[in-house]
Amino acid sequence: MRFIEFLDQRFCNSQEIREINHRGISAGFDGFREVWELDYLYEHFEADIHEIIEETGYIDSDLKDEFDNEETLRMKLVWFAVSTYCLSRTDALVEVKGQGVEQ
Repeated sequence: MRFIEFLDQRFCNSQEIREINHRGISAGFDGFREVWELDYLYEHFEADIHEIIEETGYIDSDLKDEFDNEETLRMKLVWFAVSTYCLSRTDALVEVKGQGVEQ
């Protein structure tokens, strides 16, 4: 399973996606709060996470210098990828809503 597929299954509630975009993923959403949860996601989806980040124009070295340890960096990379996903889903929801389809 790819990270995007995991996120598609995890985020079936468009309201939660909107909340993440409004409050930020670090506000504490189920499955993305605990260090062990974030570490598990990073371990299983590392390549996909880096691919999502690179698609935004960032490269790992841009972000690596901002954090003092590997654990914090990995946590932030997962949050960054999830936030990017949620922003793209919100854009898609707005587009669908603009076409007269309500979700």
